[in-house]
Amino acid sequence: MNMAVQISGVLKDGAGKPIQNCTIQLKAKRNSTTVVVNTVASENPDEAGRYSMDVEYGQYSVILLVEGFPPSHAGAITVYEDSKPGTLNDFLGAATEDDVRPEALYRFEKMVEEVARNAEAASQSAAAAKKSETAAASSRNAAKTSETNAGNSAKAAASSKTAAQNAATAAERSETNARASEEASADSEEASRRNAESAAENAGVATTKAREAAADATKAGQKKDEALSAATRAEKAADRAEVAAEVTAEPYANIVPPLPDVWIPFNDSLDMIAGFSPGYKKIAIGDDVVQVASDKQVNFSRASTATYINKSGELKTAEINEPRFECDGLLIEGQRTNYMLNSESPASWGKSSNMDVPETGTDSFGFTYGKFVCNDSLVGQTSAINMASIAATKSVDVSGDNKYVTTSCRFKTERQVRLRIRFDKYDGSATTFLGDAYIDTQTLEINMTGGAAGRITARVRKDKTTGWIFAEATIQAIDGELKIGSQIQYSPERGGATVSGDYIYLATPQVENGPCVSSFIISGGSATTRASDLVSIPTRNNLYKLPFTFLLEIHKNWDIAPNAAPRVWDIAAANTGQSAIAAINRGSGKLYMSLSNPSGLYVNSAATDVFAEKTTFGCIAKADGHFHVVTNGKAVNEVYCEYNGVTADKNIRFGGQTNTGERHLFGHIRNFRIWHKELNDRQLKEVV
Repeated sequence: MNMAVQISGVLKDGAGKPIQNCTIQLKAKRNSTTVVVNTVASENPDEAGRYSMDVEYGQYSVILLVEGFPPSHAGAITVYEDSKPGTLNDFLGAATEDDVRPEALYRFEKMVEEVARNAEAASQSAAAAKKSETAAASSRNAAKTSETNAGNSAKAAASSKTAAQNAATAAERSETNARASEEASADSEEASRRNAESAAENAGVATTKAREAAADATKAGQKKDEALSAATRAEKAADRAEVAAEVTAEPYANIVPPLPDVWIPFNDSLDMIAGFSPGYKKIAIGDDVVQVASDKQVNFSRASTATYINKSGELKTAEINEPRFECDGLLIEGQRTNYMLNSESPASWGKSSNMDVPETGTDSFGFTYGKFVCNDSLVGQTSAINMASIAATKSVDVSGDNKYVTTSCRFKTERQVRLRIRFDKYDGSATTFLGDAYIDTQTLEINMTGGAAGRITARVRKDKTTGWIFAEATIQAIDGELKIGSQIQYSPERGGATVSGDYIYLATPQVENGPCVSSFIISGGSATTRASDLVSIPTRNNLYKLPFTFLLEIHKNWDIAPNAAPRVWDIAAANTGQSAIAAINRGSGKLYMSLSNPSGLYVNSAATDVFAEKTTFGCIAKADGHFHVVTNGKAVNEVYCEYNGVTADKNIRFGGQTNTGERHLFGHIRNFRIWHKELNDRQLKEVV
């Protein structure tokens, strides 16, 4: 069987002339079945530039060597088993494996290798623990032997003491006999005296031996206690080693999740690592960018441009149908309108006449700003002055379903002054003050005033890199209020007056219809609307029936929910009994998973905690119908639903429902995964 593919043609320059005195080198980039990495094959075209090579399957770097010039790297080619013969140009222009193979898949493969190494380490730890247990058992045996020896020593000491007592008794008897002999015979006096001295000496020695034996017995008792303590310590060490071995040797299959059946990183592209979604993707081949068909491309659309903050903190504009990726993942927002006009002309933001704008521009992070300076006519005054405002007749309509207005901006100053966000209502003929949110520009302390102060919420945060302070305030309308307007104002410090030279830099002023801030909308001479982000993949090959498990990261940009149930993901136009909804409950603020039974009734599993800003969110749905959610690694109790799955003709929607913005998330999702199996709670322990 032929294991090579013919690459042949004519090597020409840009003018179509054959290139002479040139060598074509193919350097293997990796091992294949027949080629070793880094080996080099050469071909010398003839005078007419003709070349022909039979090239083995593999991946090669193409290098051109021309006399009098340094080596030139022409690119990389990949020769497959099913590659057709062609020219070198054909192979150089084809997309290689590296062009279409996601880097994240390589990272996952490395993770799998790491898991294997960890499993081997766990096995070694278990063996070491077993050895420790064996050593501990030996220690216990040695301690028992020591205890036995100590007992024998004690017995020997007792025997020695008894022998000493017997010797003392014998000595006493000898002394008595000696005295009797002395009385019986004067001739034996000297002998008796010597016997008595000898007996007394023997008695002294016996007494000393008795004391020594008693001391030996005491020491033996101490040795026995020490041996018992050593045995106890050894036994405890063995127990600890056994527990450590059990923990370390726990199967990694129960901790690390397997490769998902559906995997969408949502970090910088719409590419899927695993799963199915037909579409087109852009890839770069040399200096050219081309569209190629792909079966792993998330569907995305938006009918307008939109801004976002990239991962370097810069304000950028995404074109129509271009997704927006920020630090927290894919940004998904519903439709909103900015009622503050002339975004790119700070002097036309609706300032008061006694407020000067001597400086405007765009900073290095892309923010268009104006420096608003109080002119000297304001010195000594205590009132607040407009920097940006909307006309009463252009106020936000709150007579219908929308009952919220949110005003936001970026500002900075080194002066001890305040920024004030004011709300008023317009009844068609006159405006009436509602309430203010005061922000201390140095301490960032917030204070609410006015009759509607209880209906106003505000937040502020500083970006230390850009220096901009982001402020937002939201007011809730009540019955009878038709339109609400807003102003962004300079105000002197609390209890103070305007000082000559007081200023505030202001950027991205926005007044929008809704209970939370959204991305900045660049406006012109009239109110400007940003369209909804629509994101989806088909259910085909991605979600079918129980069991399944999903997990993702979610980030929200709000405290007050933007609608009744902001969606994380759901099934579009689901048939009765096929609905699956992952969302946030507006009333409780908790994440929940909802499945429907054949009669269309919903069963919910909800998290026990409210997440502040970001969390991981998943659900384990078992084959028997029991399911429960897991948030930031915390699982809840199971509930039951007879869920029969979903047909292949539906779509999974992410972060919203329709182009009018109902149920939109106004936040980010990333690292979405589905497994067509039941995982365990430990495998969903991810936290953010």
